[in-house]
Amino acid sequence: MTTNDSDHAAPAPRVAVDPELPDETRAFLSRLDPLALHSSSEPAPDIQTPGFLYAAARPLAKVVGAVLGTAALSFLFAVPYGDLTDMPYGDALRSLLWGVAVLGVLGFWGVVAVANQRQAAYQRPARLLKEAHGRYLGPNEFMPDAAAALARTQSAADSILDAEVQKRGLLDQDLNARGLPAFEWGVAQSLAAYSHEVKGLPAWPAGGRAAKILSAGHRGLARRLEGIVARVGLLEEYAKAVTEAEHLHRELMQLRGISGREGGSEEVLGLMARDAEAGVVSALDQAVASARSAGAALLAKDF
Repeated sequence: MTTNDSDHAAPAPRVAVDPELPDETRAFLSRLDPLALHSSSEPAPDIQTPGFLYAAARPLAKVVGAVLGTAALSFLFAVPYGDLTDMPYGDALRSLLWGVAVLGVLGFWGVVAVANQRQAAYQRPARLLKEAHGRYLGPNEFMPDAAAALARTQSAADSILDAEVQKRGLLDQDLNARGLPAFEWGVAQSLAAYSHEVKGLPAWPAGGRAAKILSAGHRGLARRLEGIVARVGLLEEYAKAVTEAEHLHRELMQLRGISGREGGSEEVLGLMARDAEAGVVSALDQAVASARSAGAALLAKDF
């Protein structure tokens, strides 16, 4: 029986972003196709944004169409308009055409305003992408083993930040909120540098001496990756401690929900839940203390 290799493929990491970037820029990068982003391996993009005429083309076409259509209708409505105002046909037509002219002038300035807004909308994403260059890393910038390590880092960090014990303040919220994104960015930079060096080595040695040198280079890079992965392992241990605290917190909330019941058999269940609650509280306190200690030891260090 055969299986599809894609079923076992490691999850691709999301775009790694410098946490010091403004929120607007980070939100903008998150909306882009991650596979199209290359920041460390390519020069800053020189993005050409559409000019004023391109931005004005569509609204201008609408205004011109409206003006010409109104002008054409003026020849038809001049008769009833003249009857209504006791004006000769020629005077009524001229009056309507003057109105059309005023409409055209107002429409022209409206087109200018809309074109300026559209041009600004074209330019802003290009400016954000150029300003952020070098401060984000797309999945394609990593070797497969480095990408897998980054995906593990992001998964562990997400599990900590999404945990209820983090949201309720049982953990060090500020340390996690600041330290985990910085940790992820540090890992991503190290993995990108490793990947860049691996890609820079020749794929095949040209001779025996070159083979020895390349082998030594690969061994050195492998040790470098092992060091980075070891740091990722420490983060996963922290995430595991948080998960244990999360399970105990969920159990405690469930016991407290049961202990509040009254009447009949439910009252007996409530008494049993209250008896079990003390043990869970003690275990939760220990788990939270262990998780906080692991987080402080890990995130207080510079990567």
